[in-house]
Amino acid sequence: MFDFSEATINGIAIHRVGSRAREGELVLANSLAHIHDSNLLNLLKNYFLMPFKQPEFYSFAHGSDLSMNEVYSYSQRLFENQEQLLEQSVNIAKHLYQSSGHPNIKDGELYVVLLSDCVVEGELVDAIGLFKSETKDTFITVHQLSDAFEVEQHQGISIRKLDKGCLIFNTEHDFGYKVVAIDNINKNDEARFWKEVFLGVKPREDDFYQTSSYINLCKDFVKDVLVEDQKVEKTEQVALLNKTRDYFTKNDSFDQLEFEEEIIRKPEVVEQFREYKDSYQAEMGCNLKDSFTISTDAAKQAKKVFKSVIKLDKNFHLYIHGGRDRVEKGYDDDRGLNYYKLYFDAEG
Repeated sequence: MFDFSEATINGIAIHRVGSRAREGELVLANSLAHIHDSNLLNLLKNYFLMPFKQPEFYSFAHGSDLSMNEVYSYSQRLFENQEQLLEQSVNIAKHLYQSSGHPNIKDGELYVVLLSDCVVEGELVDAIGLFKSETKDTFITVHQLSDAFEVEQHQGISIRKLDKGCLIFNTEHDFGYKVVAIDNINKNDEARFWKEVFLGVKPREDDFYQTSSYINLCKDFVKDVLVEDQKVEKTEQVALLNKTRDYFTKNDSFDQLEFEEEIIRKPEVVEQFREYKDSYQAEMGCNLKDSFTISTDAAKQAKKVFKSVIKLDKNFHLYIHGGRDRVEKGYDDDRGLNYYKLYFDAEG
């Protein structure tokens, strides 16, 4: 989906953007960063681009007019004239600073990077990278003196993990560009700041989006509905997750009626699923289609999302990967305890 092997960094502007909510400073550079060491440029290229592996695309959006989205407009000007890198990077840094009204937003360096020769879904395009480093790590260096060694402590940025970033690909301009964005620091409400408040992007409703959304819908349906339903046993809940995982990993396309008949089966559970889907779409602000082509990349997530485990008190975890008919649940009157009986051919 992505190929950055031949990608080249053509210019970097760096600014320090503090948190406005905590009265942090905005420090703007007066010139572009001067980096002539090819090894350092390769390190920076890997630092910026390696985190982008999943083709989960976004596009710039605005409630009234796309041209009023600040980052979209600044990116458009920069794509049209790359000599404006410093000027537009300053505009982007000011917008980031003005957007940082949440008290949990951290200070950090903003990198605005011009890239060429990026391959996205088979198309060769230029790109603009916006990256922010917030987390500082401690490093030690050892120096040899005449008769001993000296150890020093330094604070710096680890090139192993990018805190926040986005890539804006110069394609589909009229539809808000193709954009990928990540936030590896914040996972809760603050995570919405980078994508929604600063960038102003929304997910593209493509096959990856549909597949990923349906996988999350099914997982949450079991967690929010079936776990509370005393009529649906734990083994059935796990079996449903396993069958859902297999459906998305083994099929090329999704059809809701087929999915309900083959995977959910029980009419009363199907009805619960449809009601939950309606409420899920309203709450998440998404539009889930009844049929679509399954994204192979998104389907791989199913193995991580679905956990085939039943927790029994604090003593046991029962992992079930298939064979629901080989698991039997009962109650021992003499001991006053529930039990599971497992049938198998041979020990592994």
